[in-house]
Amino acid sequence: MVKFRLYVNKDRETAWLNEMVRRGYAMEGFFAGFYQFGVCSSGEYVYQIDFTEGFFRIPSDYREFMGEAGVEIMGLWGPWVFLRKRAAEGPFELYTDVESTIEHYTRIRNLFKVATAVEIACLVMEFLAVLNGSSWARVFACVIGAMVVALIREVVRLNEFLAELKSRLGEESRIGRQRRPSRFLAAGMIANAVAFMIENPAWRFQKYCLVLAAVFLIGVGVVRTWIKRE
Repeated sequence: MVKFRLYVNKDRETAWLNEMVRRGYAMEGFFAGFYQFGVCSSGEYVYQIDFTEGFFRIPSDYREFMGEAGVEIMGLWGPWVFLRKRAAEGPFELYTDVESTIEHYTRIRNLFKVATAVEIACLVMEFLAVLNGSSWARVFACVIGAMVVALIREVVRLNEFLAELKSRLGEESRIGRQRRPSRFLAAGMIANAVAFMIENPAWRFQKYCLVLAAVFLIGVGVVRTWIKRE
């Protein structure tokens, strides 16, 4: 069985993989958002997702350490490595103390900050292409805009989570509650991108419906972002 999902929040992704195990499906492979599942006993495995030093590369000492701990490496995507262990062998947690957890999530947040800056630069370039008359640049601009919203949401979430962890150590954090862009903004941008891709006149009505839906979603997103801190 193959399922397609896109996650930015690796904790939600981990929870979903473990929920699939409880339903009797264990992840066997991953590529570009496509998860391949095989049949297993309910609750047979526990999955975790780690953030490694390499990029599409697993250090040999990391692989050896996981092997000695009875942990299987099921997939690799960028710096993310998918791990699993048989539930019968006991609890499976990667970071059990506050200090190592802070270090782990700080590295993830820093990566997302860099990724956000890169995507914003790409978004500016696409806007310039739109001004020069490129029709497909509008599609890419909407998709990249949705990615920027998703990344900013995750950076804000990680900032708040790290502040909470540091408070457990008695450290004072300068980061307060921050506005998190609404998911409706990203949904509206994706709907707009799909509408821009429709060039067949026979689909004109559907295109207008998508544009109206995109405007509605973006409007709702702006309002929710302004009046609510999620």
